[in-house]
Amino acid sequence: MKKLLSPLLIALFAVSFAGCAGMAQKGALSGAHSAIKKSKYDDAIVKLSQAESYKIPTPELQAEMSYLRGYCYEMLKRTPEAIGCYRYVVDAFPSSSYAYQARERLAILSAKTE
Repeated sequence: MKKLLSPLLIALFAVSFAGCAGMAQKGALSGAHSAIKKSKYDDAIVKLSQAESYKIPTPELQAEMSYLRGYCYEMLKRTPEAIGCYRYVVDAFPSSSYAYQARERLAILSAKTE
């Protein structure tokens, strides 16, 4: 019975940890959205980094976080970083809705530099 209990506890721990990491990731992403609404872009970037660190994000979630990071950089007038983030979204997630938005932001930034 003792031999069976150990693998069972390990599996239970792994499942519960994955659930906690997912909840923490969603919480950090929610915090990033909240910070963006309050124009606290530096705080949002920190929250986005936290969200990425909890577990490997799904492709759609990674596209969202990268787009939001680009938006924050843009609002902070850190144009090269913003362009890098937007290009990453377009290249890595070309069919996502975030790629469409990133293309629009790149066009706007391109028009400003002309």
